[in-house]
Amino acid sequence: MERLIEIKDDLFDISSRIKSIDENYKIYFNRGTCRYELHNSSKTPTFQAVFPYSSLDKRALDFAMQSRVKNKDAILAEIDAHNARLEKQRQDEIINNAIGNLRI
Repeated sequence: MERLIEIKDDLFDISSRIKSIDENYKIYFNRGTCRYELHNSSKTPTFQAVFPYSSLDKRALDFAMQSRVKNKDAILAEIDAHNARLEKQRQDEIINNAIGNLRI
């Protein structure tokens, strides 16, 4: 973990606010990837997620709240619904293309 620097203090106090979500959460800055990471010290391995933002702000706090394990069922349902919409859209495009080719 020598590439990881634990963030204990930050401008918007995000690290302590994230600890209020789960006391085992810790934020690290990964010097190798130049990204902020969320870790859970009660798990092995501790890595949970990479924050999709280049700075720590309220978006990181919202991301930590949304990606909690407790929310996994809602997250999986959202992914399934999104995939179903994409599949329906793909099928509609295939049907429309086939109908368009028949009108020649």
